[in-house]
Order: sequence, then C-alpha cells, then structure tokens
Amino acid sequence: MISLALDIVGGVLLIAGLLLLTISVYGIMRMPDTQSQLHAQGLATGPGVIVVLASSIATENAAIISIATLAIVFMVLTSPTAGHSISRSARRRSKADADDDLTDSPE
Repeated sequence: MISLALDIVGGVLLIAGLLLLTISVYGIMRMPDTQSQLHAQGLATGPGVIVVLASSIATENAAIISIATLAIVFMVLTSPTAGHSISRSARRRSKADADDDLTDSPE
C-alpha cells in the first residue's frame, strides 16, 4: 500500500516538475532580454529541478534519496548566486555597450 502511494506521489511530482521545466524553457526562448530570461530561468532552477529531485522518494532507496536531498540543498544555495552573477554581468555589459555608443558617435 505504501509502495503504491509512493509511486503515485513520485509520478505526480515528476510530471509537475517536468511541466515547470517546459514552461521555463518556453519562457526563456520567448523573452526578449536577459533580465526577463533570468526570471523564466528561475522557474527551472528553483521549483522545477527541486520537484523533479523530490520525486526520487518513490525509489525507496536511501542512497538515491540522500543524493537527491544533497542536490536540492546545492540548488537552493547556488541558484540565487548564479542568477545574481548573470544579472550583474548583463547589466555591466549593457552599460559598457551604452558607453561605447556615446564615445563612438561622430561630432
């Protein structure tokens, strides 16, 4: 009975995670600028990957569950840092491009 319940929970979590990842990929491809793409990417690295990793509870294997838990902790710790770094570099790049446009204009 527990095994059946875990299989159902694992399947639902896996489908939900894959749906979130699909929506995120669509958002990344449709958004015009880096900041908007980072917003869509946050859906993939946050809830999307975490829900897919959480679906591993259905395996009932302690090694797989512990590895998935460590991966979830790693994603929670590194995802905001990566998004912040990408956002800062995109802003610096756009400022540098704007400065180049001002210095290259003929007078």
